[in-house]
Amino acid sequence: MPTLVLIRHAKAEPHNVSDLARVLTPRGRTDAARLQGWLLERELVSDRVVLSPAERTRETWQVASPAPSDVVEDPRIYEGGSSDLRAVIAEAPADVEVLAVVGHNPTVEQLLAELVPGAQGMSTCDAA
Repeated sequence: MPTLVLIRHAKAEPHNVSDLARVLTPRGRTDAARLQGWLLERELVSDRVVLSPAERTRETWQVASPAPSDVVEDPRIYEGGSSDLRAVIAEAPADVEVLAVVGHNPTVEQLLAELVPGAQGMSTCDAA
């Protein structure tokens, strides 16, 4: 059975530009670099990463990625709810051992609560 890693994007600039174009703040880049260490400590090197088309999710993964992986953008991660994330996860190829999904709140947090009863919220750049 594959391992799923849910990641909320790192801290991004305020909503003063197009939402899809928002980039990470310096704190966001620092947090994403820390996330890379967290992933490596747990040997969570993803075979496949699915992220939203938002620049902040791409940038989070570019900084946090512990190794090259198959990266796919899926608009359902930006626009959809937890059922959409479940569909994205279900569509992963059978040979994927570690699947990372980099998305947004409240959707990532909702899916985590559905999968792990009692799980608390996710701050920016949190992973579970």
